[in-house]
Amino acid sequence: MRKPKIRELKEAITSLFSKPYTTKFPHEEHKPFPRFRGKPQYNEEKCVGCGGCFQVCPSKAIDMIDDVENRKRILIHNPDKCIFCGECERNCITKEGIKLTNQFDVSYLKETDEFRDKVEHNLVICIACGEIIGTEKHISYLYKKLGNLAFSQPNLITEMIKNLNIKTEYEEKFVPPIQRTDILKVVCPKCRRIAFISDEKKELKK
Repeated sequence: MRKPKIRELKEAITSLFSKPYTTKFPHEEHKPFPRFRGKPQYNEEKCVGCGGCFQVCPSKAIDMIDDVENRKRILIHNPDKCIFCGECERNCITKEGIKLTNQFDVSYLKETDEFRDKVEHNLVICIACGEIIGTEKHISYLYKKLGNLAFSQPNLITEMIKNLNIKTEYEEKFVPPIQRTDILKVVCPKCRRIAFISDEKKELKK
């Protein structure tokens, strides 16, 4: 019993002359380590609005609001629900759309929009059925990523036509029902499915 008592006394005396392990926050500014997992922050330029961060967030700290009427998609991060796991950063398709920062002091008394981080994107809506196809930046990102392979997808072909400044009157003249010949013109997966089903029904009647 004697040796442990001496050891404890030694540790007590040593602690009197050594620096504390904890920081003096909030009296002094705390500098976290470089790999500290703090509050996530959106990068408005790099985020394409794909919604991947919203899908993988385990604590549902990210809200995705699709305003079809105004053609806007809003992604909102709520720090009060966040567990700082880093899944949003790890699953970001651009790897730079949302990143964890070193900000650790995210506590607040009142729930206001000032503490929420949000980003807005323009939506692409199907001209036939009104379904959401995606955001303009997301489609543009895929088009640039695929290059010539983008010719295999109607959404990306439409993006190419837009970038080449080729005028089309299809949107003005579009009248349902959708036929198989319209497959490359229709950009919505739902409309393409309707076109195939309607065409198959005609073949069955024959």
